[in-house]
Amino acid sequence: RYFKLIIIALSSPPFYTQYVHLPAASDPVPSFISNSHAFFPYFKGALGAIDGTHIDNSPPAIDHESCHNQK
Repeated sequence: RYFKLIIIALSSPPFYTQYVHLPAASDPVPSFISNSHAFFPYFKGALGAIDGTHIDNSPPAIDHESCHNQK
């Protein structure tokens, strides 16, 4: 029930304008990702990622399968 409030807080000023910096298409992929067989397949073609973010939620039973955690 707090999921929507968190999304609004993270996508609104002042948090968004101060902490969210979208990468440009010309920004290079960090070498620890591009040189890693463990990471690169998952980040190939990605412009960015939210590192270390976990948003706990309680979806309705019908949506449970599509809302499970993926690491």
